[in-house]
Amino acid sequence: MRVIGLTFNFLLLCASTWAISSYLNDNDQSRLKSVLESGLSSDDLGVMGHSLRGLALLGTEVENTDAICANLNSKISLESETLFHIGKISAILKCSLQLPSNTQETLEAAIASSSPISEMFFATGALSSLGYGLNAPKILKALRGALKKDDSIISLGQTFHIAALLEGDVSSIFDRVEDAVVQADQVDGKMLQFEGGLSVTALVISGAYNLAQAVGQVPPITKEQVNKFAEYFVSRKSVQTVKGAHSLLEVCSTLSENPYHIPVAITLTSKASVSKKEPTIRIKVTNILGKSLGSSLNVVAESATRILDDAVVLSQKELSPVDEVTFELNLMETSPAKGVYRVVLSASATPTDSRFVGNAATVVEIKVLSRINIEDAEVGTADSDQSTAAKLMKVAFPNKFDGVIEADSHQKLILKFHIRDVNSQELVTVHQAFVRLTHADSQQEIFFVAEPDVNDVYKFDLDLASKAKDLRNLSGKYTMDIIVGDAVIENPTVWHVAEFQLKFAASTSDSVSVAADMYRAKPEIKHMFRQPEKRPPALVSNAFTLLVLLPFVMFLIMALRLGVNLSTVSLSPVNFAFHLSFGAILGLFLSFWLFLNMFQTLKWLGLLAPFAFLSGNYMLTQVAKQRNSQHQ
Repeated sequence: MRVIGLTFNFLLLCASTWAISSYLNDNDQSRLKSVLESGLSSDDLGVMGHSLRGLALLGTEVENTDAICANLNSKISLESETLFHIGKISAILKCSLQLPSNTQETLEAAIASSSPISEMFFATGALSSLGYGLNAPKILKALRGALKKDDSIISLGQTFHIAALLEGDVSSIFDRVEDAVVQADQVDGKMLQFEGGLSVTALVISGAYNLAQAVGQVPPITKEQVNKFAEYFVSRKSVQTVKGAHSLLEVCSTLSENPYHIPVAITLTSKASVSKKEPTIRIKVTNILGKSLGSSLNVVAESATRILDDAVVLSQKELSPVDEVTFELNLMETSPAKGVYRVVLSASATPTDSRFVGNAATVVEIKVLSRINIEDAEVGTADSDQSTAAKLMKVAFPNKFDGVIEADSHQKLILKFHIRDVNSQELVTVHQAFVRLTHADSQQEIFFVAEPDVNDVYKFDLDLASKAKDLRNLSGKYTMDIIVGDAVIENPTVWHVAEFQLKFAASTSDSVSVAADMYRAKPEIKHMFRQPEKRPPALVSNAFTLLVLLPFVMFLIMALRLGVNLSTVSLSPVNFAFHLSFGAILGLFLSFWLFLNMFQTLKWLGLLAPFAFLSGNYMLTQVAKQRNSQHQ
């Protein structure tokens, strides 16, 4: 059986990239509907267009269509993008449009090799949705010329949509689909996407399939690639933008209704666990929109393998149909042991449908739960030095030991028990088995791990002398509980086993109150604002201010002693330059005091000082000459 399990795991590894993990369920589509409806009130035609096209894909009827149509007529212009959205909206709502007489000529003029492909995309889409004819040879020629200048992934996606609208031979454009697909980036080995995210990826893939239907050929996309693109799209179902929601619904609709590839989602709809009370799991098989695949399906569990030891418990088990998309499997028919199982599922149509992708080797993990029972429990005490035999008393689960067991710091507590699987009647071990001691007065708890021996017998041995500090030397009554839990047991258990009266030699009278204080409310923590720094005395501040003003006062005194006054001031340009530069320096010092930093002040001072020095020197020289001439 182990060899079979390993073989199935190898096959699963080879085919694991063909499994689609989810689909757009009713809740997802309801949320996307809310996102799309939020765009109906937008003044942006692009947002409104994506909103209405997305709601049409969901089959939602829109109210106030007359008001929307009237709004369209008020926004009509000869811009290609505007006409594109107006045409798309009008095609959905059947609006009566009042288009300018030269609309067709303007749109056809935008289709040229010199125009960007995005412009041709909007113009061609507008011509088609407004009911005008398309000149296929002209458009193809323009597309080929434009692709020589710009063949980015967005341009290729728009080109596929344009070519899908044309009649005639568009195989030259269809050949570029493979060039586009190879540019996809792989994410975690499970998904494929193009640079630009959801909108760009949806544009390219939906365009490729529309073009494939137009030419009647299978698109050059492998089933594995289709599956990875589909996995990417369903991973983006939480998109929050109107354009993103429309793009997602459009590409999912394309992948759900085309003659070449239909990604299949095989998902678990029941709880991921089974037991004797609930032995079945339910599987849903749909397209990525959560709808029926439209064929009679045969769903088979290829294998169910326990992850712990690769034990295979069933193979090639056919699931029972509940309805068109839901199937049941009774996993407990083979009496599997508890554990986590990897169930490999496949779905096929009758007659065979080659379009299905992702319908093989889909894996779901299921827990097989079992009930447990605690048996052969014994509890008691023994001397720490093992001078006497242990005194053990049997306790029957789920009853408590009748009486109180006394022990002191010279003894140890002993507990033994088995855990038995009720279904298989085998002794088992669990992930979690604890022994809890709780002090009756202080409610202090301490946990210990119970470990199984080689015979799967759980043993707990507590030396009171060595653990007295952990128990805070609290003498008094204690309760002992066994806590058993595991991910695959149906009845996790807390069993009150016995009560003990413990006595510690170092017990203090206030130990109980100290322990109880740990759980009492603490004093409120109040925020303390930082105390402001002490300001200097007023005498110091005033003295410093006088020292700052002293140089200016000395300057005035010296100027008066030199005889400088308004009568001696000449209005010559040099004198005017000195006074202006000197005043500017004083203003600079004031600015330094208010808001400038040292480096800014030095920079400006370096510019002003030379003018003040030269003009001042010249002015003083002229004053000296004037005085000498007066004395002579």
